[in-house]
Amino acid sequence: MILRLRIGAVLGVFVAVTGVFVLALLWAYGVLVPGLVGGTIVYLQHGTVELDLVRLPVSRLTALVLIGGFLAVQTYYGYQRVLAGTHGSADDEDHAIARTVRRLAMRTDIPEPAVRVVADETASCYTVGRLTDATIVVTTGLVDRLDADELEAVLAHEIAHVANRDVTLMTITTLFLEIADRAYHAARLARRALAEPRDLSDGGRIALYWFLPLVALTYVFVAPLLWVFPAVADWATRTLSRSREFAADAAAARITGNPLALASALVILAETTGTPETDLRTAKTRALCIVPTDLVTGADTSSLPRIVRPTADARRRERVTSWLEAATPPGPVDDGSATHPPVDDRVRRLSEMAAERRGRA
Repeated sequence: MILRLRIGAVLGVFVAVTGVFVLALLWAYGVLVPGLVGGTIVYLQHGTVELDLVRLPVSRLTALVLIGGFLAVQTYYGYQRVLAGTHGSADDEDHAIARTVRRLAMRTDIPEPAVRVVADETASCYTVGRLTDATIVVTTGLVDRLDADELEAVLAHEIAHVANRDVTLMTITTLFLEIADRAYHAARLARRALAEPRDLSDGGRIALYWFLPLVALTYVFVAPLLWVFPAVADWATRTLSRSREFAADAAAARITGNPLALASALVILAETTGTPETDLRTAKTRALCIVPTDLVTGADTSSLPRIVRPTADARRRERVTSWLEAATPPGPVDDGSATHPPVDDRVRRLSEMAAERRGRA
């Protein structure tokens, strides 16, 4: 319930920021620019002018429709951008992973997500979309490193994100980061053109001088909102990171009845996954992954690596115990903590859940 309230609050902030952005665009291009251009012409002709800049060029209903449309585009475009690193389509092939996802979805009473298996050595798994149209991306590197029970536990973790509906929110954040990334590159190109106009062609210089006032007005009144987007996305992931991951871990343990398998999988992934790069492109998927990893790229494949038979629980307990004994208290800076709680905390909680289940058995 608390997680749902937090998701609702963060969604409210996203809607508000999106609304302000759309209204700023409408005002800049529908009121400010036409008003200044028309006002300048009138002033030159008559020597006086009255401008009404405190208004919107459309009705409130139209503005609401435009905001709603922009939100819909955010959800769809964010979904497509995250999957853009992989190639091909998510075919409904009846392989072992698809069958496992189908069984877990039926057990959780949610629509069956599509499954995309990507030929990538990075051990990663993430989910994008929404409750009724989700896609789980699994890499061959993940299948190579986990046994059958651990792989099922990781897939159950992703199913839990779909059931909790937080995957929709995290998908939307990817477009916030994409817009900020594009704004950054556009600003850099504009600064380069202004600083070195001689490098431009004759047509480029003419276009620059003609559109310079429009570009300047856009960046003065609209660009500041674009820089808010990554801050809002970062705030959203920080606000939900601990609760959403802990909730998905606990749900996966309940769905599979095997918290130790997920704990063991997290240990393996933490040991084999390097520290992700700290750029916007990587950040688009880092918050979606079961542990923070670099961007997954590769072609879809129907040729799965052989799934290893389950490991004995005693060996899993030994692996988890060794990891926890070697774990050090987190310092003031914890790599990846902006999108995920520390792996040590997650493994410790799952280990305690496994001990409780053994005590009741």
